[in-house]
Amino acid sequence: MNKQILVTGGTGLIGGEVVLSLARTGYAVCALARAADDAQAAKRLQGRLAKSDQYDAGLLGAVEAIAGDTALPHFGIDPERARGVSAIVHCAADTSFRESDSVWQTNVRGATNLVELARRAAPDSRVVFVSTASVATGPTGRVIGEEDGEACHENTYTRSKREAERIVEGSGLDAVIVRPSIVLSRGVHDRSMARSILWAIPIMSEIGQVPVEPGSHVDLVPADFVAHAIAQIATRPKLGFRRYHVSAGDTSETFGDLLEHLGERFPWMQRIRALGARMRTSRAMGPLASYIPFINADVRYSNARLFSELGNFGLPPRASSYLETLFERISLPEAYAEMARP
Repeated sequence: MNKQILVTGGTGLIGGEVVLSLARTGYAVCALARAADDAQAAKRLQGRLAKSDQYDAGLLGAVEAIAGDTALPHFGIDPERARGVSAIVHCAADTSFRESDSVWQTNVRGATNLVELARRAAPDSRVVFVSTASVATGPTGRVIGEEDGEACHENTYTRSKREAERIVEGSGLDAVIVRPSIVLSRGVHDRSMARSILWAIPIMSEIGQVPVEPGSHVDLVPADFVAHAIAQIATRPKLGFRRYHVSAGDTSETFGDLLEHLGERFPWMQRIRALGARMRTSRAMGPLASYIPFINADVRYSNARLFSELGNFGLPPRASSYLETLFERISLPEAYAEMARP
């Protein structure tokens, strides 16, 4: 079996961890990164990998950086550079919840380009498309399987991921869809990545009263766990399914329980009053309004398939065991800066 794998989004949160997970298990990795040339791509990639707990300089010999852009045909590279790889793992994505044409272009056009590159350069390879569990956010209060659920809360990001899945699954390739739930940056020492999701909590503490159901479950998983699962799915000779949640499932904790646990370490969190979804909102909520419906959805994503594939390696740690470390890296000014990002 050819032990070379192409990974897109190598400088991102999930992609960087996938690169290292594959390299640690003996695979040669071609990692795509947006850059002017391969030398710049290598510099960006090494900078990202060095932030990981998995990093070992000895692994760099197994990693080749390639300058490219997933929004371009064939990812902007000569298809010969991907000739015969055993798998293509597509982690690159625009995860913004804001309405933007660039989200659609990156995610949907990227899926089309993924299929075209695979057909041209490696038609027998496994194509692993990293989507999101939030393509389904209902019915409320349910444990949702990969074939279940409804699109109850939509934005450009979730719509684009659902359309991208349709393109990949309809390609006729050996395609697998991986749907992580909410991914947090455990295992990566980077302040920006730490606050990419969690910035909302310091803002809530400033607002005080928020329209959140304290009993809503929040399905959280760490990036290192997600990367391990993706690497396993990319390299196993046979798989039982074509869609997998990478999620906390039944071990998901509620918003209220997490606040109570973290409030013992961070007194500023005690200012947050989760008063329920029926609370009247105000303009002060700002960009938080895009995130709150996903918290109030109170859904957990079944990880039974992943467990059947990976055994105990398919069970993530509880979020309360590592969230303190991540919040230590977040300041209120940085949270406001993150909220204001276009």
